[in-house]
Amino acid sequence: MQDNATEVTAAGIARLAGVGRAAVSNWRRRHTDFPGPVGGTETSPSFALAEVEGWLRRHGRLAGIPLRERVWQRLAGHPGGPVTALTHAGCALLLIHDRSPVWLEVSSGSDERLAAMLPAALEQVLAPRFGDVNGSRVNTTGTVHSPALPAAPATRKALEPPTAPHLLPSAPLLRSVAELSAELAARHTFEFLLGRHLDAHPRQYTPTPADLAGLMADLAGTARTVLDPACGTGALLRSAGHGPGRRLYGQDSAPELAALTALRLALHTRAPVHAAAGDTLRADAHPELRADAVLCHPPFNERDWGHDALAYDPRWKYGLPARTESELAWVQHALARLRDGGTAVLLMPPAAASRRSGRRIRADLLRRGALRAVVALPHGAAPPYGVPLHLWVLRRPAQAPTQPEVLLADAGRFAGEGPGGPDWPGVRETVLDVWRAFDRAGRLDERPGLARSVPVIELLDDDV
Repeated sequence: MQDNATEVTAAGIARLAGVGRAAVSNWRRRHTDFPGPVGGTETSPSFALAEVEGWLRRHGRLAGIPLRERVWQRLAGHPGGPVTALTHAGCALLLIHDRSPVWLEVSSGSDERLAAMLPAALEQVLAPRFGDVNGSRVNTTGTVHSPALPAAPATRKALEPPTAPHLLPSAPLLRSVAELSAELAARHTFEFLLGRHLDAHPRQYTPTPADLAGLMADLAGTARTVLDPACGTGALLRSAGHGPGRRLYGQDSAPELAALTALRLALHTRAPVHAAAGDTLRADAHPELRADAVLCHPPFNERDWGHDALAYDPRWKYGLPARTESELAWVQHALARLRDGGTAVLLMPPAAASRRSGRRIRADLLRRGALRAVVALPHGAAPPYGVPLHLWVLRRPAQAPTQPEVLLADAGRFAGEGPGGPDWPGVRETVLDVWRAFDRAGRLDERPGLARSVPVIELLDDDV
């Protein structure tokens, strides 16, 4: 497959050339040598990117176009789709990052040679960085031992080296990505391309903003082993992945997100990355893991989370979640994957704190000292931006406390007025201050309008 299989729309040409759509329409009318459409529809045609770039170059309009825009258009118009292109680009960037001389060797010849040699070169990088998702387990003490149980059939490793036939259409993209990495560095090149992809498809993804991810990681505290069972694009694990001795575990039901998370983390940290693709609640990839911390932004309001199939699952130590309480299934999964004394921080919809169907589980979480804090975030903290979401801070109790209290905090005063979102420095400083004070003493004197600790007995009414 030739490079001209990569297509670009008229809007993409306009962005590529730094002009308006009207200018592209004028070029098509006035210049007989302007490339003809190769796809799309009559009202929204698409054009071969290589032909468009050649035309722009001949007419002196390509020189001033930023390299990053040219790379993005090549990725966005990839014949295999932008996710395939982004995964191939991430693999090449990881090879450039870890073994630059190997990249220079495999990319020195034709596109066919590059595609033929790249899979073996990638295997040298991917195997030591990711290993086998089921190749080791971590027990309650954090030491590694051989697996006692096989992986669930529906679980698989997040990333395998792409084959030569799949890589051949990506060869021109990979060369331009390598050129961009010389300007931005491999890590920042991938972040730029991933960010553009997420911005271009806002309805397909539910991101965790970087400021919120950082706050959640800080609430969890220092941790050697960190799990995100619904890792998405890896924002939470990225925030927790710095420091010596870290081990990162992630899983997502969307294989493309699991692959992108694995690549993103490998470019950001030297920590071992154990990423898997599969439905976490139905087919947990890390059933023996006892992590120091679990960070999770679970999917909200899911009805088809496995209620019937998982009715007797041993994770439901605080009660079987109702069909409408998928979030409480994620809460209990997080607690089940913690070591004794480990901390979990989950982003939750506010309704999970008050729905009657979840009151018995909430009551048991409180009585047994598992739920330690509920923090109301300001509007605009994360999607859906119009809803003030909550953070639940949980700890796997070694034993039930004698007089348990729970921290309730409200950071709503830090809501932003404009498009910039909340006052994150204010949220971060205030929430961490009250949590750390509460965590040290087991209680907190009231800070009017902001936080107080409440004896659990006061919350155990009919609604909990």
